[in-house]
Parts: sequence; C-alpha cells; structure tokens
Amino acid sequence: MTLPDDVVLEQWLSTAHQWGYNRIRTSALTPSLAAPLYDLGFQTAQHLSLLSVAHADKPRFNIPKDVAPKPVRAARLSRTSTVMSDIIAIDQESFPSPWHLDADALREAMRATRTSRLLVSRHNSRVDGFVLVGATGSTGFLQRLAVRPTARRTGTATRLVAAALQWSFKKGCSTTVVNTETTNDAALGVYASFGFAPMDEGLVVLECE
Repeated sequence: MTLPDDVVLEQWLSTAHQWGYNRIRTSALTPSLAAPLYDLGFQTAQHLSLLSVAHADKPRFNIPKDVAPKPVRAARLSRTSTVMSDIIAIDQESFPSPWHLDADALREAMRATRTSRLLVSRHNSRVDGFVLVGATGSTGFLQRLAVRPTARRTGTATRLVAAALQWSFKKGCSTTVVNTETTNDAALGVYASFGFAPMDEGLVVLECE
C-alpha cells in the first residue's frame, strides 16, 4: 500500500473541509505509511500494538457447549434488531468516544475482509460479548472484541477469542492478527494467553483538524 503524493493529499483534505468535515481520521497505519502525513498537519491520535499468532495445526479448546459463542446470522443484524442493539451497547461501553462503533460502522467492518463471522456469547439469553473475525487469503483478522463490563473476568473474552481462532483455521488461515491499544493490558493479556506475539511494527491512527 502506498499513499498519493502530497499535492493529491492536500486536495483531498481541502475537499473534505469544503464538504463540512472539521476532522479527518485515518485508518490504522504502519509508521512508514503514516510518516508523510505528519507534514500535512496530522497528529497521532492512537497507538496500537499489532500482534499475530500462527496456527499450523487445528486449535483445540475445551469450550462447554452451554457457553460456547454462537454465530449471528446476517438477517438478524437489522438496525433495530435486539442483538444489534446489544452489540452496539456493549461496544459503546467498551470503547470511549470516538472509538466505538455504530451499526453502520460494524457492517463496514464485516465487509472489510473477504469473509467474516460475528460470534456472540450469551448468559441467560442476554448478549454478554461479541467478536468479529474475518479472513482474506491465508490471514485471519480478529477485528473487534468487546465484553459487557459486568461479564468481564468470567472467561467470556477467552471463549470468544478461542471461537474466533477456530473459525479462522477452518477458513484456511495459517496466521491470525489483531491490534489493540498499547495501554489495554487486559486485552493484551488475553491475546498473550493464546500465543499472540508483537509483530515488528505497531500501528498508529492519525487525525487532522
């Protein structure tokens, strides 16, 4: 991936401001891709750790059936569906503004990879957590993980990650990657327990006003 030259980028920024946008935010970028943007007034808004795990053999996890995460059918993800409302509420409780997702952003994330699966964990019929995992080629992407605050430290996140890795392997992926904030010790601990290790470079999200 390469960025356009500075002239094109400046035209994009000018057009965005003319359209009424007062803040421009990038997706997660490697430091080398981000470097030219600093000269255009962008600043770092978020530092992310980029982790990966290889799974040449089928991941085997002992997940009891009664608490095993279940896939959500696309037909159940209408804007007004109960499961969509639960997922968005959990995401907003888990990520501060402006980093949480709305329904449109979640659907966009689901389309970011060639194929994807949304899995939810339930307790007493209520959604307590979810994970979005995708796959493109031989690489799986753990795109989003969130657990209701009252369900944390109950094994919910661990079961969701385990189910995501099983799905990734089933789709033919030999590696799964994930990014998370460098200060999110709880998430980093969960990922480390599955063998995720830091890659050579992290990622940054930039903003320009």
